[in-house]
Amino acid sequence: MAAHVRRVFGAASAAGLLLALGPAAVAATPPPRVERISTATDGSELTAASGGGVISGDGRCAVFSSADPEGGIDTRLYLKDLRTGRLTQVPEDLVYTTGPMLSGDGRYVAYSNGNRYPKPYVYDRVTGRTELLWPEEPQDTSYELGTAAAISSDGRHVAYTLGNRHGDDYARVLHVRDLGTGTDRQISPLPAEGMILNAWLSADGRTVAYSVAARTGQGTEGRIHVVRDGHESDIGSGFSATLVRLSDDGRSALFNAMAADLTTTAYFQDLRTGRVRQAAGTAAVAADGSLRHVLLSGDGGLDLLALPSGRRHPVAPAGATALPRAVDRAGHAVVFSSPAADLVPYDTNGVPDVFVRRLN
Repeated sequence: MAAHVRRVFGAASAAGLLLALGPAAVAATPPPRVERISTATDGSELTAASGGGVISGDGRCAVFSSADPEGGIDTRLYLKDLRTGRLTQVPEDLVYTTGPMLSGDGRYVAYSNGNRYPKPYVYDRVTGRTELLWPEEPQDTSYELGTAAAISSDGRHVAYTLGNRHGDDYARVLHVRDLGTGTDRQISPLPAEGMILNAWLSADGRTVAYSVAARTGQGTEGRIHVVRDGHESDIGSGFSATLVRLSDDGRSALFNAMAADLTTTAYFQDLRTGRVRQAAGTAAVAADGSLRHVLLSGDGGLDLLALPSGRRHPVAPAGATALPRAVDRAGHAVVFSSPAADLVPYDTNGVPDVFVRRLN
């Protein structure tokens, strides 16, 4: 790997570099390009700050949230067709909406909505139906809130947490809704010893992985659980670990682990053999479905690490942020939020926007 990677954020600069390499290089490797997602269908700017962008597995659509342009507490949840540029809005009245995520083909949108008592929902773009995710007979009737946690690539299964407003009780149990049958399954028979974070489902929904963060005398300890066909195991043993992503086939996982000196390192674990290996010497933010393209965050911005070559592709400058579902299935597109006004022409709204960088 080169000692220094030059960051090329202008499409014109990247194109000039490829032209210097010759016509064959231009034809074989189109230059990376950035497009702004948080715009109206006609391309005009949105006046309110936007963020929380994620992309569908097939890379054809994205979803992001935007503040009320009138300054109220309402949130707008928008869907962007990345082929046509068409912008639509999730039709419900939304307040403090968080955690939007898309199925592989973008048909289903899962999200949490509400202020003191958020609830998890899934919206079907084809039927226009919105469904509350909540078991008919919860194990504990005192649960008062919930959050959407994960959605399978095939769109059939959605994971969600339940809990209360008291400390680690916020997300104590994890359920999975089968949208085909309407049934709910509690993943762990007992409440987690801590707060459930960062759940993921395999593409077919059979494998569930999730992090649990628990307070100890030495601080916060993180552990990752994997459940497949009713059998549970732990990964990242010996680490203070946080799940980043489960592979689509459910056979491997990417997680971050924090050392005693507070440095964070990204690791892979093969769930069949238990073998753990380092992915990068810094924190991972997201990855594609095969875990061959890993989005890394550092002081200089966001980079996409391509494995096994080890090549790092610049994605976004310093100050940019991304969510765990920011990379498409093939690692060809990355969605991120940034306050920078020089990533695309005519960015004059003076607020953070959501962008997609295409690397192929």
